[in-house]
Amino acid sequence: MISSIYFAVLCNSNSDEGKVYQRLKTASVHILSVCYSISDYEHRPARSVPAAVLGIWRKTIASSQIMRFQNVILARKNVASGAGYSSINSSQHSGGAMNIGFIGLGRMGFPLAKSLIKNGETVTVYDLNIDAAKKLEKDGATVAGNIPELCKSSDLIFTMLPGPPQVKAVALGENGIIANMKADAIYIDMSTVDVDTVDMLREEFTNKGIAFGDAPVGRLAMHADRGESLFMLGIDEKHYSRVEPILLKMGTTIYHCGKAGDGTRTKLINNMMVLCYCQINSEALVLAKALGLDLKNTFDVLTNTTASNGQLKQKWPQKVLKGDLTPGFDIALGYKDISLASNAGAASRIALPLCDITKNIFRMALAAENSGKDTSCITDFWAETNGVDKPRL
Repeated sequence: MISSIYFAVLCNSNSDEGKVYQRLKTASVHILSVCYSISDYEHRPARSVPAAVLGIWRKTIASSQIMRFQNVILARKNVASGAGYSSINSSQHSGGAMNIGFIGLGRMGFPLAKSLIKNGETVTVYDLNIDAAKKLEKDGATVAGNIPELCKSSDLIFTMLPGPPQVKAVALGENGIIANMKADAIYIDMSTVDVDTVDMLREEFTNKGIAFGDAPVGRLAMHADRGESLFMLGIDEKHYSRVEPILLKMGTTIYHCGKAGDGTRTKLINNMMVLCYCQINSEALVLAKALGLDLKNTFDVLTNTTASNGQLKQKWPQKVLKGDLTPGFDIALGYKDISLASNAGAASRIALPLCDITKNIFRMALAAENSGKDTSCITDFWAETNGVDKPRL
């Protein structure tokens, strides 16, 4: 196709960067429409896109669009193995309009539900915090008075709740989801819970003939605000096509991790690494401060070598390094998540020494009156403990 030839020419690895930049600058919208075309990608393998070209695109096109394009390319490389999938043109997979129920409108749940509304979905919401629900009502959501009321009108229900006790109460309680769902509806839990809880949900809902999956969320709260979340989806393949287009109204990337419960298992590993990075980043920055280094220069080095990580590069400059400790990821929830990973290791008889140490450090930071702060407050905690000025950019 002409569009494919045009794209291939632009992405020729031998192209002069200056020329490519000018061509992309004037034709970026056309290029993206070609790249996102499912008709072009549905039956052919992904092409290799030179890093230099993607770097130029970041200068000319919104980062969220670039992220979506990159995920299309990456997903196509793994589609045969079911490792992941992401698409802008998700409407082609939809089996018709669905009524969506969303329970849990906290720091992550609120922007996810808002993205659904923004992208034209019919959404009914419920939360104990009525103020959060009322805000979404102004955007077009219907506010349910209770869980049974939400279930009666919903074809697909999402929960995004603080932890296992809340999830079990909402999903399995006497007036919960399982007792009130429509027979052909699907329930997806997006919370971060332990393995035992997600396996219990899978068993209970399966025994009742109700489709269940888990889709914990990756990336940061700021990504959820922009509709750029990543989802670690665990669900039977036969239900994937119904869930996928809806998830892509809330984010840019879906990794199909396997059966229900595998999303949660993946999330525990992911968050274990994320939270251990909090400690590593904090030690590095406090040491840099103690050694009298220019923090900006040190930060630039750390984020442009293999020492870099997403927390340091993306989150730290937006949070603790500018003195903002309002919780994008509350340290209390961080402690809960790393405890879940530690418990999973113990149950599996797997030694996780760094995970266990970091769990105890989070416990110490909480005891030092850091509850209600962002996980990046670990940096300030260690600065104070060591009598060093708090690192700031």
